[in-house]
Amino acid sequence: MAAKKKAAVKKPAAKAKAGAKAKAKAGAKAKAAGPAKQRLAVKLLTALPPLDERRRRVYRAAFSDEQCDAWGRRTKAENVEGEAERFVGTLDAILKKGDIGGYSRYRLSWLCHLVGELNDAIDSDGASSADAARTERAAAVAIADKARKRLVNGLLSVALGNKAFTKEITDRNEPNLAPHALESTLTGLLQLAVRARRFEDGALLSDDAGLTEEFLSSISAITEALRESNEATYSENRGNDSARTNRIEGRVLREMAFAYATMRRAREAGEAVPAIVPGKNLLSLIRPQGNGGGDDAQPVTAPK
Repeated sequence: MAAKKKAAVKKPAAKAKAGAKAKAKAGAKAKAAGPAKQRLAVKLLTALPPLDERRRRVYRAAFSDEQCDAWGRRTKAENVEGEAERFVGTLDAILKKGDIGGYSRYRLSWLCHLVGELNDAIDSDGASSADAARTERAAAVAIADKARKRLVNGLLSVALGNKAFTKEITDRNEPNLAPHALESTLTGLLQLAVRARRFEDGALLSDDAGLTEEFLSSISAITEALRESNEATYSENRGNDSARTNRIEGRVLREMAFAYATMRRAREAGEAVPAIVPGKNLLSLIRPQGNGGGDDAQPVTAPK
């Protein structure tokens, strides 16, 4: 009986020990999952001048979405994020010592704002992003297919029994709901509609059939939305940065390149500006390529 009692005492003790370990482990996990430490760029914004809507618009217009997309696709957002955080820290330290010709604390505030956007974009990219991209693409496909049917009906009305034109419409109208096939179909049909409007009678008939310039512009926008959703889904399915993150990432890099080039020019003009050593992501984009450098060798210009 004594032996049984001893065993009975050990058993709950062992359970208590295991429970304590589990509790400690859960506590560690909860601690790790707690609120993230505020990133440097966002922290710096509290001491930098605020940006009004006009400055944001002017700064954003310095680089087109296409320019930003092109650079964003060539790097990985998480790598750029760390590099950008270090970069704004260096810039802030330089500007605290005095003004630099061609680069204001307002422009640094804009860069920190963009880095904050990149922080948020990276946080939102995750396992659920691929599902979100697929859901968005399904919606884009449904809208695009309705547009295709309406476009085909209008084109057949414009054809007025013209066998050659009717055959072109039929050939291009592939009722395939596969997203990339639908994108191609819509593009081809839109080309036919634009071509039909080039002639006076064709424009008149197109207007009668509802294929107005405004409608064709909406078809173009729908096609572009489908293309972007296709690209986003392709990217998410492969664990790449989302299209939205790429754009923000590219804009951050463009602004970093602008700051780097401005500081270099100020130093060459005799200002006491310490040299900034660009990180490998920025350096890979601003380094001249081949024998003369491409468009990205000197990518930045100050906004007017």
